[in-house]
Amino acid sequence: MVLALLTVSFVSIVCFIISAVMGFMIADRSGISQHFLYGFFTTFMVALAQSMTMFYFIGTGKQVKELVVNHPAGQEFIQRTKRFKARVFPPATWAILFTMATMILGGGVDTRVVPAFVHTILAAVSLYYNLVAFWREAKYMIEHNMLMEELDRLLQAAPSTE
Repeated sequence: MVLALLTVSFVSIVCFIISAVMGFMIADRSGISQHFLYGFFTTFMVALAQSMTMFYFIGTGKQVKELVVNHPAGQEFIQRTKRFKARVFPPATWAILFTMATMILGGGVDTRVVPAFVHTILAAVSLYYNLVAFWREAKYMIEHNMLMEELDRLLQAAPSTE
């Protein structure tokens, strides 16, 4: 699951870069439709990757809570999962929001309601947050896997209450 989420996130960043390059290389009106379609696909990929990653951390955090509900060291594990979410969620949320704003305001650039530099600045900010989100997701997914291994060892060592 972790590998799939990170792969989709990485692919969305690659698509974002390709879409940006296409935008800078537009020579005539025919290039705009290609840029739009690729940008639309990229926006979908970013929203999918980031929201699924957030759901991963929500679900695994709930799983940890259920596993350690009666364990004395349980609160420490719960706090660690909360810390993971607190580090991953802000850049992931901003990546989604800025990417969507970039896409939406790109239509305004096409109709000449919004200046092109606004779209360009939003694209740069979006790419930044996508990169930060990817980095943190990779880091905290690895740490979460180590937490789960540690928790597994702890629960196997504990005497059974059945």
